[in-house]
Amino acid sequence: MRKILSVISFLVASSAAFAQGAHDFKLNEVFVYTPACCTGDSAASTCEKPASYVDEYGQPASWIEIENTSYSTHDIRNCFLTINPAVLDKNMPAPEREKLMSAIPAGDPRTSLSAKQRITLFADGHVNRGTLHLNFTLPVGESFTIYLFDGNAVDLLDSVRVEALPAGSSFARINDAEWQVLEADKVTPNAPNIAYHNDKIKEFKEKDPYGIAMTLMCMGVVFLCLILLFVFFHIFGWAMNRAAKLARVRAIRAIHDQAAKVVEMAKQGTTETKGIDMETYTAVIGMALHEYFGGTHDLESGILTIHQTPTTWADKSHELRVTPQHHQAN
Repeated sequence: MRKILSVISFLVASSAAFAQGAHDFKLNEVFVYTPACCTGDSAASTCEKPASYVDEYGQPASWIEIENTSYSTHDIRNCFLTINPAVLDKNMPAPEREKLMSAIPAGDPRTSLSAKQRITLFADGHVNRGTLHLNFTLPVGESFTIYLFDGNAVDLLDSVRVEALPAGSSFARINDAEWQVLEADKVTPNAPNIAYHNDKIKEFKEKDPYGIAMTLMCMGVVFLCLILLFVFFHIFGWAMNRAAKLARVRAIRAIHDQAAKVVEMAKQGTTETKGIDMETYTAVIGMALHEYFGGTHDLESGILTIHQTPTTWADKSHELRVTPQHHQAN
């Protein structure tokens, strides 16, 4: 019974951990490949416009980038992607919803994403080309919504609404609450997305081409900081000196109060004030003066003198053997 409960607990914990890891996957960037004939480029020799990012076969295609936003490794295998809004029907069974979506196959090591790693899936409709290819394409010049579902085909992990994009540009997630259209030279497949807000910078460069205003502004900030530091330390030093003076005044007042109390106690010497009689004070002071001037101890020179006293305990003759006496027999 314990083994069965342990196995069930392990399965529940594993499924919960996997579900938590799946919710860390976020749609990160979307690129819609636009052939040259769709943009009205009559000078193009073919109907396809060169793209900076191609699949394993060197073919340009639309792609969807997904990022693992956590700081641990998770596998995106068996998750689903689609642009079909019919999958939002909550009454639809999971098997029916799976048929309307494109699954990410298992068994490919590229689907295991480490911390902040991204994977790019090609929406070209050619699933026979490998794991990274989806069974649908992204419409050109139209708006659509991309849905990312968990492996159970029930939980919606993430979704994004993509409006009609200019040719060569992408729609990228800058943060959890902001998406931005990136120009063709700023598209970042398999790389972190960067926000480009350069309007103010360009305006500042146009108004101050030599950097004079920037220099004055920087120097003004530096001197302002120095002035503020000077004022702060000046006020701080004054406050510390003031506090030290107040502490000394309080200490002197306390000493004066104690002295006044002692004098009052000595003068009164009554039971009410719990004082001491003047006779007692006089006797104590006289005894102290007698001890000080009368010389309680002898005056010592402070010099130690050691006189050697000879003894016989170290006499070397005691260490010799006694010479035996020979006696002649009579």
